[in-house]
Amino acid sequence: MSKKMVIVTRSMFAGGSERVIAQLANYFVSKEIECTLITIDNEKILYDLDSRISIIPIGKKTDGKGADKFKRYKELRKIITRIKPDVVLSMPEDIGIYVILALLGTGISVYVSERNNPWVMPDVKVTRILRTLMYPFVTGLVFQTEMAKSFFSKSIQKKGVVIGNPVDATRIPAPFKGDRKKVIVGAGRLDKQKNFSLLISAFAEFSKEVPGYELCIYGEGRLREQLEKEVDLLGVADKVHLPGRKNNLLELMNECSMFVLSSDYEGMPNVMIEAMCMGMPVISTDCPSGGPKELIRDHVNGLLISVGDKEAMVTAMKECVEAGNQKKFAINAYQIKQKLVGEEIFEEWYRFLFQKK
Repeated sequence: MSKKMVIVTRSMFAGGSERVIAQLANYFVSKEIECTLITIDNEKILYDLDSRISIIPIGKKTDGKGADKFKRYKELRKIITRIKPDVVLSMPEDIGIYVILALLGTGISVYVSERNNPWVMPDVKVTRILRTLMYPFVTGLVFQTEMAKSFFSKSIQKKGVVIGNPVDATRIPAPFKGDRKKVIVGAGRLDKQKNFSLLISAFAEFSKEVPGYELCIYGEGRLREQLEKEVDLLGVADKVHLPGRKNNLLELMNECSMFVLSSDYEGMPNVMIEAMCMGMPVISTDCPSGGPKELIRDHVNGLLISVGDKEAMVTAMKECVEAGNQKKFAINAYQIKQKLVGEEIFEEWYRFLFQKK
């Protein structure tokens, strides 16, 4: 009898967790595991999924926020108990916590993947309380960094393992050869966590000393209007662009001068991993829960700066555009691809989920 698994997430519209889910689901069905993907929301799917993956969107049930959540997870329980999977995997953590609650008493193994800084996320008080109450009932937890794992009690840590994000080699362009465009790139949701205000402000200072460069920040979010106002106030509207989401993001980034991650906190930033895997020079804040520090060796394959430090970011940008540094960082960054591309990480996920007992 073939193994069955269910993966639960909010949606497959965009985001790092969603990209990891797509890659894992495609891998598991390639190994003859019956895979069902359940989304709590009913939104467009932006990621390529194998046709053998069953997709079940739940979607809105009623106008009342609390009642709607209750009915969605009640339906989730009904669907999963009907499927009778060997394993349920849920991510990110704010979804996983409610999946544990919904499946209490069913005897079904539930795994949750923590995708962010646990000191900050989830940022809703009731969900944080539920995390404390529900994690003792989880079968296993996947953390992205040792720092994230260290947040939890010893009993919870014993249920967990640190596994890196898989990288789909087919998505990664070959390293760019030639003179890079004078474009600095950022990417992610336009929200407070990503601190694109810092990136824009640092670029405005950088461009006064090093003319001819542009800044392009890909992504959408609730802070678009605020960021556009900041760009105008700093007088760099002709140099800073916010083109939204792009399906061919990696191809657009590849020939640019550098990728900059300005976040106040992160889990393991997928887009930065992909930038390094295609040999881009990178700058990142040394943000908790430690993902960038696990990837970047400062001044070897990229540059690490303190969170929120505009002056350090300006200095790093100037270092990164120097021809010698740019070439060195690019060559060394590319080496990380060997660790993250291939089946080894997928196999780690498989062993933890299906051979843990």
